[in-house]
Amino acid sequence: MGKTYISKRLQNQKSRLESSKTTNSIKSTVRTVVEDLTIIGTRPITTTAKKLKLSRAQLVTESTIADDLAPNDDSFNNVNIIVGIETILSLVNKMSCPSCHCIGNMSQKVAQRRGLLYHIKFSCLSCSFETAFTNSSQLVHSSTSRMDELNMMACAAANVAGIKRTGMTTILGMLNILPPVQIENWNRYQKIYSSALDVVKDDSLRRAADEAAEQSSEPVDHEGITNIKVSIDGTWLTRRGHSSLHGIATVCSTADPTKVLDFECLSRYCSTCSGLLGIKEHSPETYERLLAEHLKNGCQQNHLGSSAGMEAAGIVKVFCRSEAKHLLRYTTFVADGDVNNERALIDAQPYGDTPIQRLQCINHFSKRMRTALETLKKDYRDKKLEDGLPIGGRNGRLTDDKIHRLTVCYGSAIRSNVNDLEAMKVACWNSFRQHDSTSGVAKKYSLVPAVMNALRPVYDKMCSTEVLSKVVEGGNTNPNESYHSYIWSLCPKTRFHTANYVRDSASLAAMLYNDGHQLSITKLLRQCGIQSPIPACIRMLIMTDNERIKVQKPKTKTKKQKQRNQRLLVEQRLNQKEKYNYATGAFD
Repeated sequence: MGKTYISKRLQNQKSRLESSKTTNSIKSTVRTVVEDLTIIGTRPITTTAKKLKLSRAQLVTESTIADDLAPNDDSFNNVNIIVGIETILSLVNKMSCPSCHCIGNMSQKVAQRRGLLYHIKFSCLSCSFETAFTNSSQLVHSSTSRMDELNMMACAAANVAGIKRTGMTTILGMLNILPPVQIENWNRYQKIYSSALDVVKDDSLRRAADEAAEQSSEPVDHEGITNIKVSIDGTWLTRRGHSSLHGIATVCSTADPTKVLDFECLSRYCSTCSGLLGIKEHSPETYERLLAEHLKNGCQQNHLGSSAGMEAAGIVKVFCRSEAKHLLRYTTFVADGDVNNERALIDAQPYGDTPIQRLQCINHFSKRMRTALETLKKDYRDKKLEDGLPIGGRNGRLTDDKIHRLTVCYGSAIRSNVNDLEAMKVACWNSFRQHDSTSGVAKKYSLVPAVMNALRPVYDKMCSTEVLSKVVEGGNTNPNESYHSYIWSLCPKTRFHTANYVRDSASLAAMLYNDGHQLSITKLLRQCGIQSPIPACIRMLIMTDNERIKVQKPKTKTKKQKQRNQRLLVEQRLNQKEKYNYATGAFD
């Protein structure tokens, strides 16, 4: 075991001990609130609500931002407004000159403009008096020079909204405001933002790891490391199977609430390397010199394999650093049907002789029933069943709607008995028998005996001990999928992005997924060096989090069905009123 690894582990242990008092206080506060919301007779609290309760309890302990937690809606102090320069001059001309006491004799001049920062001078035409003001405070950051808070907030806003500098330029232009700082200076702000993002992201992942370790059923070993269960998945900038330049491998906890523990961004493309190729033919010496400098500073390309291999490569990297980074071993993981991850981990052996167990994602596993039934229906396309009729059709035959219902019932049987193999087998067979037309099931979903006999071989396989044992104590990769949707909302797949921007989007998405907007963005702005009060920003963040809770509000199955049926009825009535209805090839 290397010295660097031991040093990192001891450092993490010390950090965990130092934060234990604060963490215990937060968890005690949140636990009380959660218990109040989940008592018998009330609607269960959602995972999103639990996360935001935790993050708001964390906010209370942050003394540096406590004053911004409850901004006064009736006060307009400490907020920015859009105002024209001529309006400012008109206001100044209503006041007398402090030197000659003349009124309405002032002129203005923009002495300097740096993006959204304006340094305006006012001069009295009757005397030599001059005064000036600047519309933004200086940025408080160790690496800044002639940088201000307003431009820093514009850079952060462009990243949080996922619109980059081009989108921010469009918004400002529509508001009759000149563009933000030039691209060179924008990159300086972006560098500060990225550094601050890494700090806040690491803190969020560390707290998520502490929660996962606390809820683990296994004790801490003599090295201070805890074995936990996680869910893993990968995502790409383009659809899987295409030649994607960027991919992300993610690991989420299975604690309550689920959070992102770690991720790895992989890229097959570097914008700087690509740009240097333009001078290689004309000046090989200059190319070699610039390439050496670039490689020394760090290349964005960190994956030489195929796009399909990104997920497995990223998962191995995340597993290999889990002990040093979080004092955790991911000894059990839930994954979809892709076995490449399992094979890569077996070859890598990130924990030495400690075995790693793979569990099936129930959602992906239950889709195997749909695939098997669709394949069966295709195989019987030109054949007749024992009753002399095809397998498809109406009146008890196998339709797409019934395939969907059989799949849903099969998945529900697994979820209801995920910890008991024998009970799971019984429930899965019951989900099959209840569709028998002789069992008294509703005619809409019943299947005639001939179809039931044709389906039996599929259920013999899918309900066997060998197959169902793979999903016992399984879980799902829903947290990973939800996290991925956050990433691509900040980094749309319809546009090209550099590896650094994808990585920043993944870091920001992890913070927002784990802790919500209020805690994450407030800490991020403070880390960027913005010290001025931001009540309007805080209000927006609170509204965003509240809307997130509202959207994730649980609905009963009956309510969902009623809403869906209502939408279908409305659509049918509208289609009946259409003069020309959609019909493929109707007029050919």
